[in-house]
Amino acid sequence: MNPGTLISGVAVTLEIGRRRSFAQAVDWPGWCRAGRDENLAVGSLAAYADRYRAAVGSLADPLGTGAPEITVIERVDGDVTTDFGAPGQTVPSDRRPLAAGEPERLAAFLDACWTAFDTAFAAIPDEARPVKPQVGRAPDTMRMHILDALRAYATWLAKPVPRLVKDDPGASETVIRGFVREHVLALPVAVPFEGGKRTGPYAVRRECWHVLDHAWELEDRLHAT
Repeated sequence: MNPGTLISGVAVTLEIGRRRSFAQAVDWPGWCRAGRDENLAVGSLAAYADRYRAAVGSLADPLGTGAPEITVIERVDGDVTTDFGAPGQTVPSDRRPLAAGEPERLAAFLDACWTAFDTAFAAIPDEARPVKPQVGRAPDTMRMHILDALRAYATWLAKPVPRLVKDDPGASETVIRGFVREHVLALPVAVPFEGGKRTGPYAVRRECWHVLDHAWELEDRLHAT
């Protein structure tokens, strides 16, 4: 698959590592899939279109239905984070000025992705949540892992970040998510993001990817039983 030869439509950026690549829909936080190479990553992204639509609900209405039409607009080199299994690079579109209303849209995607994970987690029987499966984390451990990662992402928005109270994950989720949402809504409009490796838009798409990736993992476990 060569640059510029894909069907026009959904703008996608590629992060290309040695052993793994990520395809990420630029305007659709959380719609991000990996593959052993860029072709497989783009194919996986397209295959997850309906699942992504279901996860974010009416926010995906502008996507329409059916197979997505994809255009690769950016390519960046990955690093050890990419090969480990997470999208780890900012791209030019992460630095573009936000239009009026975009901070609110980004916050809405955060809400939708958090809800998708909460729904998947709630579907796990109480007695199964502390139990580690043969592959992957126990649901309770996964929940804390996601929340701990969100605290790290939050540092790209503002500091200090609220602390994580492991004995009360529900309260911590409310406080930390609220902190992130508040600072996403405060992102500047019409000003390019400069300096530093991470930006507000990158933080949002990283969190949305992370949350949906684990939500879908939980859903797959349920469907496998």
